[in-house]
Amino acid sequence: MATRGLLLILLTLPLIAADSAAALGSQLRQLALDPEACFRVRDLEIPREDANIHLTDGFLIFAKPVEGRRIAAVFSGNEAGDDAEILLRPPNRSERAALSASTGSPNLNEHFRSAVFIFSDGSGDTLLKQILSGVPKPNPEMGALLAGLTSDTVRNLCESFQVRLVLDLLANDPSDGVFYAAFSGATLGNFDLLHDATLPEQIILGQVSDQHVGGFNVWASFPSRSFRQSRRAVAVEDATMENYRIQAELQPDLTLNVSTRVTAKVRERLSGALAFELAPQMEVTSARVDGQPVEVFRRESMRSKLIGNRANDPFLIILPQPFLPGTSHEIEFQHSGKVIRPAGNNVYFVAARTNWYPTRGFHFSNFDLTFRVPKELSVVATGDIAEESIEGEWRISRRRTSAPVRMAGFNVGVYEHVDTTRAGFLVQVYANRSVEPGLQARSQQVLLPQPGPATRTSGVRRVGDIVSVTPAVPDPRIRLSALAAEITSSLEWMSSHFGPPPLRTLTASPIPGNFGQGFPGLLYLSTITFLSEKERPASLQTPTNFTFYSEILYAHETAHQWWGNLVTSGTYHDDWLQEALANYSALMILERRKGARALETALEEYRNELRLTLPESKTKTAESAGPITWGMRLHTLTGIDPWRLITYGKGSWIMHMLRRRMGDNAFLSMLGEIRKRYAYAPISTEQFREIAAEFSPKGLPDDDLVNFFDNWVYGTGVPTLELSSRIKGKSPNVDLEVTVRQSNAADEFSIDVPVEIRVPGQAKPIVQWLRTGPEPASVHVKLRVPPTKVELAPGAGVLAQRK
Repeated sequence: MATRGLLLILLTLPLIAADSAAALGSQLRQLALDPEACFRVRDLEIPREDANIHLTDGFLIFAKPVEGRRIAAVFSGNEAGDDAEILLRPPNRSERAALSASTGSPNLNEHFRSAVFIFSDGSGDTLLKQILSGVPKPNPEMGALLAGLTSDTVRNLCESFQVRLVLDLLANDPSDGVFYAAFSGATLGNFDLLHDATLPEQIILGQVSDQHVGGFNVWASFPSRSFRQSRRAVAVEDATMENYRIQAELQPDLTLNVSTRVTAKVRERLSGALAFELAPQMEVTSARVDGQPVEVFRRESMRSKLIGNRANDPFLIILPQPFLPGTSHEIEFQHSGKVIRPAGNNVYFVAARTNWYPTRGFHFSNFDLTFRVPKELSVVATGDIAEESIEGEWRISRRRTSAPVRMAGFNVGVYEHVDTTRAGFLVQVYANRSVEPGLQARSQQVLLPQPGPATRTSGVRRVGDIVSVTPAVPDPRIRLSALAAEITSSLEWMSSHFGPPPLRTLTASPIPGNFGQGFPGLLYLSTITFLSEKERPASLQTPTNFTFYSEILYAHETAHQWWGNLVTSGTYHDDWLQEALANYSALMILERRKGARALETALEEYRNELRLTLPESKTKTAESAGPITWGMRLHTLTGIDPWRLITYGKGSWIMHMLRRRMGDNAFLSMLGEIRKRYAYAPISTEQFREIAAEFSPKGLPDDDLVNFFDNWVYGTGVPTLELSSRIKGKSPNVDLEVTVRQSNAADEFSIDVPVEIRVPGQAKPIVQWLRTGPEPASVHVKLRVPPTKVELAPGAGVLAQRK
C-alpha cells in the first residue's frame, strides 16, 4: 500500500509554474537526481526512430521534476549480469560508410554500462509510466548512491542544453522536443546520440573530438524514419524573419551598438518563446515584441553547440502571448559588443560577419542598414547606397537592398575606392590605405662593401658597414583600378550566362587573412589580393598562390552572388554545390583570361592535393576521407583539411567532367537553367543530378548520371588509368583494339570514360565510352585507315592519375 502511494505521487506531481525563463534556467542549473524515483529495470525498451536502446538489466534513476516534467535520467549497470545496448542502422550507404570509418562497423551494436538521458519530448514521463505499469521495485538506497555519484554530471549536461530545454518547457509541446543520450560504451568509449524533430536531419550520432573543427566528430547523421516515410525534406518553419531594419553605431573603442527591428511572419502557432542566434561577442541588452518589453534568456549551451557545429550562441525571447498562424509581429533588439578587431595600421577585421544581428536561420528578407561611425572611417555594406553624409564627428552610411537577400554584411576601414558602372551594374572596390603589420616586410641587416680596391700589401678588401634596410611599404591601392576592372568583367560574363545577380550594386572590400567571402552585394577579399605579386610575402610568391589570389579568389566570391546567395543549399549535404559551382565559375573566368591550359593546370594541382596522404595515416589520402556530400563533417584539425580539398578541388573536377560530357554550350545553358529554376530556393544534390541529366547528350552511357553521381559524388576514389591500343590489319580493314585498365581504386569503383580516336580526313574524333572496373575494359573499332591519335579523356576529362 505504501509503495502504491509513492507511485501515485510520482505520477501526479503538481505543475509549479516558473514565473520566468530565468527561474526555469535556475531550476535546470540546480537539477538533482531523485532517490525516490530509482528502479531496478529489466528489458526496458527506449525506441527512438532508427535507434533502439535496450536496458537489459540495471538501475534507472530519474531526475527531480522541473515544472512537473521528468527531463533527465541515468542508467547504471555496474553490477554483475547488468547490461544494456544501443542498436542503430543508418538508412543509406553513405552514412553506413561514415559510421564504419569511425567505429569499424556500418551498423552500431554497442553494449554499455552507463548512460545519461536528457529529454523534453515526453520520454521521461513515458518511461516512468511504463515502469510503474508493471511490478516496479523502487530502490531509494541505490537511488541515494547514484544521486551522489552522478547528479553533477546530469546537471552539467542539462546546463549545456538549458536554452533548448527552457524553450521546450515553455512551449510544452513534446512533439517538438529533444532526446539526447550520452553513453559510456564497452568498446567505443563515450559517445552521443541526439534525436531532434526540429533539425533538417533528426538523428545525429557521434563523439566529442578535439581533432575535428567544432569539437565534434559526426559518425552518422540522417533524417529519421518518420521523416523519410513522409518524404518531408525539413521540419516546417514556425516563423520567418522579414524586413530587417538595423541601426548600428560604432564607438571609437570599436564597440558596436545596434538596434535591430524585424517582422516575424508566423506560419504555425507559437507559444512560450522564440529562439534566435547571435555572435558570442554580442550581448542582447533588451527586446520588445509589438512594443512590449519581454524577457531575454541567454546561456551558453556547449554540448548542443558542439553536436550542431554552430559558432553562434542561442537565446530566447519570451512571448507575452501566443503567436497565431498568419499574424505578423514586430520584434526589436538592442545589442552591443566588439565584433571588430584592429589588425594594425588602421586595418580592421570584422569577426562576426554572418551573426552580428539576431537570426533564425537564413531566410530571404529585405534589409535597411544605417551605420554611424567616426568620420575618419568608411563603412561598406550589403545593398544600394541610400545615404552618405557627415554630421559633426560622425559619418552616416545607409544601404538598402532592392531585392530579398539571405544575409547582410558590412565592413569598415580607412579606404579609398573606385566605382565602375556598366550594363546597369555599379561595382565598387574599396582598398585600405595601408597594410596590416603582418604584410609588411621586416627590416634586414645588410653588409655594404667598402668602396675601393683591395690594398696591394694585404690583397684583402676592407670590411664595409652593416646597415639596416627597410623594404618599401606595400601599397594596397596600386591594384585598385585593375581589380575593379577584373571584378566588373567577371560580373558581366556571369550575368550574361547565369542571369542577373540579386542586387545591382556589388561592393568589394579587404579583410585580413588568406580567405574571401561572398555576401549578397558585398565581397570580402583577402588583403593579399590587393597587393602586387612582388609586394606579397615571399612565402606566397609562387605560381599557385599567384593564381589563387590574383585570378581565382575575386571571381569565386563574385560567383557566390548566384551560387549561395540566390540559389541556396537544401541541407549541409548540398553545400558543396555552392562552393563547387562558384569555384568552377572562377576557373572558367581564368580560362577566358589565360587559356585552357591555365584551367587544366589548376585542376592538376587540385588532383595532386586530393592524393596527399593524411598525417594520421600512411596510406589514406585526403580524397578518401569521405564523399563530398559529408560537407563540414570532413573538417579536421590535422594539418591537411580534407573538407577544403574535396569541396573546392574535387567539386571543381565534378563540374569539369560534367562540362566535358555535355559540351560548353549545354553546360552553360544548364547553369542558366539552375539559376532560373532555383532562384530564391534551395537545390539538393539529387535535383542537381536530375537537371544535369536533362542537359547531357542522349545516347551516352549512364544517361541519367546515376553511376556518375554514385562514384564521384556519393563515393570516393581517384583511380589510376592506363590506356593501351593495338592495331591489326591494313587499310581499308583496320581493327583498333582499345583497352583501359584501372588500378588504385576499390573493386566497386566503376566510371564511364571517353576515348577519342583521331582519324585522318575526319574533323571530329570518334568517341568510344568504356566503363572501368577491377577488370580491363576493351572495345574493338573498325577503321578504314590507322588512327593518328588515341587519347583517354582529353582536356582533363576525368579525375585520375594517368599511367
